[in-house]
Amino acid sequence: MNMNRLSSCSVCFLLLLSIVAVSAVNAFNNNSVLKNKQTSRRSADMSSAKKQKIMDDDGDDPSSATPQTIRAGFIGCGTIASAIATGLATPDHGTYLAQHGFSVSSISVTRRSESKSKKLKDDFPDVVTVYDSAEEVVKNSDVVFLCVLPQQVDSVLEDLTKKGVWRPDDHTLVSLVSTSKVDNLIQKSGLPKNNVYKMVCLPAIAKREGCALLQPASKTNDGNNDSSVGNISVKSIMDALGGCVECANDDIMNTMMVTTAMMGPMYGVMRNNRDWLVKRGVSAEDASYFVGRSYLSMVQDAERDCRDPSRYDELIEEQTPGGLNEQALGNLEKQEVFGAYDKSMDAVLSRLQGKSDGSLPSNP
Repeated sequence: MNMNRLSSCSVCFLLLLSIVAVSAVNAFNNNSVLKNKQTSRRSADMSSAKKQKIMDDDGDDPSSATPQTIRAGFIGCGTIASAIATGLATPDHGTYLAQHGFSVSSISVTRRSESKSKKLKDDFPDVVTVYDSAEEVVKNSDVVFLCVLPQQVDSVLEDLTKKGVWRPDDHTLVSLVSTSKVDNLIQKSGLPKNNVYKMVCLPAIAKREGCALLQPASKTNDGNNDSSVGNISVKSIMDALGGCVECANDDIMNTMMVTTAMMGPMYGVMRNNRDWLVKRGVSAEDASYFVGRSYLSMVQDAERDCRDPSRYDELIEEQTPGGLNEQALGNLEKQEVFGAYDKSMDAVLSRLQGKSDGSLPSNP
């Protein structure tokens, strides 16, 4: 068989090994048994280690303090905006928000897209209000999530600034537009630099799963700037909704964003594994179920202690010497699949940096 073709086929299988941790939970988070386990694991009584971490970050145990009440607003109501709003409004999530020092009194959203804003209103009628203009959303919010198209960012911010609706002493702005630059957001909004952020997350945040990326303004030479200085600790809010990693600058943010671009390929890997089984006589239903449940068990192992940088190395070392998993990994290494995967990530990063369109040449 042509080695290039073999390598190309192997790339798909590598993606399974490399990014399974992102996918499996999302694919099966509606399973009732899993939800019961997750609810038990994420009970209101936080582990002593997590409580200690929050106390180390903030100086006090947040569960013993009066939560800061916030009003959230969304300019643009697409998939990500709807997911964040759902995460904030879901009653069961109130405990986690309180543990991080917050409570949400209201959520304001613009009407478009109407199907999503209507669903939010239907799901959370006592919390969500739908407005026809961005101006009304800003007036009724403390933290404003900007969720518009990239080409709309400047015009929306400039219009709001002209209308004088921003309250520099009170408002916090968080842009979910992947092409946003924090310095430009500060300039266009006129808000203090410590109250302006860029953020990236996946829809799983609605269920307190996944992890958000947050970029504050760059630190000044005196270092007198971080996410805790502003009116609202956006990082703490996102930690309450599943997790958050803060990125110091554009370079780190773009690099971290590459991982979020692996969601589509990861689903492709799962589909490919399913199809491989079906071609060999397994029913499509059994193949789909078995693939998802098997990967779920893998991701549960990978997610445990994932803050430890050596966690994935340890899992690989645990594979039985001479066993199927060790052999499969070795075969992929021989086909240089890991190098091909790196090239794919490099291409995504190049596109994020504006250096290319992100495409790679086809194998001859």
